[in-house]
Amino acid sequence: MLATLWLALLAATPSPAVTPAAVPGAGAVTLFLVDNSASLPPLDPEEKRVEALERMFTFLQGQAYRLVLFGGRHEVFVDDVQRYRNNGQWTDFYFAFLKAKDLIATYPKGTEFKIVMLTDAIVDPGPSDWLDMDVPLGADIRRYSIQRTLELLRELKVPLYVILVGNLPEHGIEPGDRERSPSFVLDMVRTANGAEAAPLAQSLASFFKDDGLLLKKFVYRVAPHEGMKRIEPAVRRIVAPASAGVELKFLSSLILPLSLFVLLLLGILVRSFPGAGDVEIVELSTGSPVHLVVDRMHNVDSGGWGTTGLSLSQDAKGAAASVTYQAPALELGGMGLDGDSLDATSKRLLPLGIDELGKVLQEIDASGSKEEKIYALNLDYVARNFDAAQAEKILHTPPAERRSLPALDFLRAKAHLLTNAELRRKLLEPRVQLVGYGKDAERKDLLPGTLVRVGHYGFVVKDVAKGGRKDVRLVLYYDRIPSLLGLKNWLPDGLQRVVRMRGTTQRVVSG
Repeated sequence: MLATLWLALLAATPSPAVTPAAVPGAGAVTLFLVDNSASLPPLDPEEKRVEALERMFTFLQGQAYRLVLFGGRHEVFVDDVQRYRNNGQWTDFYFAFLKAKDLIATYPKGTEFKIVMLTDAIVDPGPSDWLDMDVPLGADIRRYSIQRTLELLRELKVPLYVILVGNLPEHGIEPGDRERSPSFVLDMVRTANGAEAAPLAQSLASFFKDDGLLLKKFVYRVAPHEGMKRIEPAVRRIVAPASAGVELKFLSSLILPLSLFVLLLLGILVRSFPGAGDVEIVELSTGSPVHLVVDRMHNVDSGGWGTTGLSLSQDAKGAAASVTYQAPALELGGMGLDGDSLDATSKRLLPLGIDELGKVLQEIDASGSKEEKIYALNLDYVARNFDAAQAEKILHTPPAERRSLPALDFLRAKAHLLTNAELRRKLLEPRVQLVGYGKDAERKDLLPGTLVRVGHYGFVVKDVAKGGRKDVRLVLYYDRIPSLLGLKNWLPDGLQRVVRMRGTTQRVVSG
């Protein structure tokens, strides 16, 4: 019994920092970065968490490895499988890779490494973890952490493989109840691996079920019910020595047949819009809905006619979706409040809009009376220390329900927006909202990184920015394009542009 326990402990003990010569024939040292947050499903439904994690290490067959369990900044543990409890409060990729960098620094120069990350792709950094990280004023913590993570991966220059564990569809990563970034995982592997992570190389590596010298698979998907049945071959494939077998298979079995096939059918199958790498741009005016239809004969903005992709409709009848750029309906003039008990200065400030309120307070500070200046200083002090969640709740109170709400609290909550840029954007900045129709009907705000369907096309929102011929440009990147044999999804966008005789992947949606 003791002998069996001792062997089990040996099998679960990560490799120490040793020289490559100390592990003959073992290849690269594998750094496992395992998501320890509460959102990650179990690695295997048939085994306990720790046992499943220890079993995964047996797939290495004696190769050197290290383990980093990560959640938030202060939830990172090294080489301690007993900490694998999936109880992390946050999911911060930056500090996980920072710990990997520290581990790499303990090895002799020239040691080869691979990083294998198991995660559900939810980016959820803890705001307090970034207080000393030089975050720009007003910056979104989540986006800033993603930016810093990509910069760190670019600096590490270590091959990165990602095993996505969770309920993930075949065509992309769904936002779900908590926001995910459908492009973040792809951005990570492309930043870490360079040209080897190009879409064509990934498709060919998946097709041949092998990793070569150049054609490697970097992203694996595992549903919760699949567990080790899918994780085992993925780990074995990742740690196996590279060989040129997949490239030879590609050259011998695909190049010539594919070339003939492309010459015969490419003009028919991918000449029309859309194709890989294409972008649709929808221009919007504030408050005016734009109705989108798919695959209808329409005049293309760059010239000529098209029968596929998005186009505009005059009304919602027959449309696949409608998008509108509009400001949130928020009444800030104090309607419904009882202001009779307020002093004269408060009564003067209560009905003002945010910009006008800030202007008047500046005027008081510059040329107001002594009493007015004291009032303005007190209001600024109270507003700065006002709880943001409470301010949001007060300002969202409908006018019909404000009778019992203290008018002075409403004024202070409104003044809080002058010093809280993030909350001000959340409450007042116009947003693009999509309303889908038909079988996949949905209503959602379109923020950068959001995955959305319009008809049978899947899109990733690339950007929402002011400019163009109207108030704002909604940039949609094609994520899923139905086509024969999937040609439009894996043929290089440069080749498709040549066949279509187009110099750009962008197209402004028109009628």
